[in-house]
Amino acid sequence: MGRIIVANRHGDQVVEWDPAAETEEGRAAIAEAEQIISEARARGCAVSKKVDGKHVLDNGPFDPQAEEYQIIAPIAGG
Repeated sequence: MGRIIVANRHGDQVVEWDPAAETEEGRAAIAEAEQIISEARARGCAVSKKVDGKHVLDNGPFDPQAEEYQIIAPIAGG
């Protein structure tokens, strides 16, 4: 089971998907996750992916086999 954790001022949003799902619902969940990451990058958010138990910054294409992504909003203010 893969998931994305989106941290924002409203709390954490979690989106999960099953990479092995062969149903329309499973494919829709993967498409939603890919869209969330794409939109987050377009807004200037950092994206990290869990690799070997540690999160590393990731600029690569969405990997539905990834265990976990985290999206971190840029810090605003001054």
